[in-house]
Amino acid sequence: MSNDKTRREFIKETCVNTLLSGVFLSQIPLPLDPLPDDTKTNSEPDSKTNLQSLVVDVKSRTEIIKGMTPNISQVKQMMDSGITLLTGTDNPKAAWKSLFHEDERVGIKINGLGADILAGNYQICWAIVDALKSIGVKENNIIIWDQYKHYFLTSGFKINRSFKGVRTYTTDGGGGKEALDSGSSYREYDSGYGAVKISRILTSEVDSLINLGLLKDHGLAGVSIALKNISHGVVSRPDNFHDNSCDPFIAAINSIPIVKEKIKLHICNGIVGLYEGGPMPQKRHTWNSNRIILSKDPVALDTIGMNIIEEKRIEKELRSLFNRPNTPKHIETAAKYGLGISDLNLINHKTALI
Repeated sequence: MSNDKTRREFIKETCVNTLLSGVFLSQIPLPLDPLPDDTKTNSEPDSKTNLQSLVVDVKSRTEIIKGMTPNISQVKQMMDSGITLLTGTDNPKAAWKSLFHEDERVGIKINGLGADILAGNYQICWAIVDALKSIGVKENNIIIWDQYKHYFLTSGFKINRSFKGVRTYTTDGGGGKEALDSGSSYREYDSGYGAVKISRILTSEVDSLINLGLLKDHGLAGVSIALKNISHGVVSRPDNFHDNSCDPFIAAINSIPIVKEKIKLHICNGIVGLYEGGPMPQKRHTWNSNRIILSKDPVALDTIGMNIIEEKRIEKELRSLFNRPNTPKHIETAAKYGLGISDLNLINHKTALI
């Protein structure tokens, strides 16, 4: 966050601007209690908060991209290091066993939008698949998926709906936006801001979900990391939820029980990051961040990811994420919805260098 505008000032200003723009304040979740001053403290979070708000940031000492492709061996080492630190276990197998069991149908929801430039989805997914197989999860019970076939293919996957091997396919079946309804649930779920249909892959075909987002700037939402990969990546009509910097819609959709309760792990593919011009990346606005970030708390992960993008913007002498027309206020809102922790003083941000 910039030095000339604190988070407290930002939220106050947001409320005023919202009223002036004609949006009902009753639709925007506001804090129940006065906001604390934006003063850093030296107090340590209690053990329960610490557990809920652990973010593991695994950084490579060397470049992960070899030629045009991430080094799969390096990616696996980073995933092993990250998952053991996150779960507090002695080895990767024990770590994955603490999160998933062998009879589960496990989904991996990627963000394929811009994945041809923001490389690494393919390598991270196969590192996850190998880890799940090592604890007894059957290949055909693993589904790697996304919303749109076109973007899914740019991550390097081929479609496989067969009864053999890891299944890889999309909600739209290749038909684009018009086909999302046909690939979504028959029933509608109440988001609090309109009924939504949710991808049947999530509602019916998996028991649990790994959310694999990108480290990405976003012109409407401010950033698109973990929370937005779910909110606008699993519903049938995502364009209905872009007003007011996608707020409070991102938090509201993530709060739908069938969505929230199935997600066991959030991972950010930060091998290549995007600091400007998102969501569709231009290579000149990317940098090799050489990291993978893991958490069980999507709000904490997005808070750390947002600050990483903000630091890069400062380095590039761009204006703050909080001084643009569309700001990442959905992260604070998600915290108010009880989806996680956005206070940096309560986030245990562990960095591992390998």
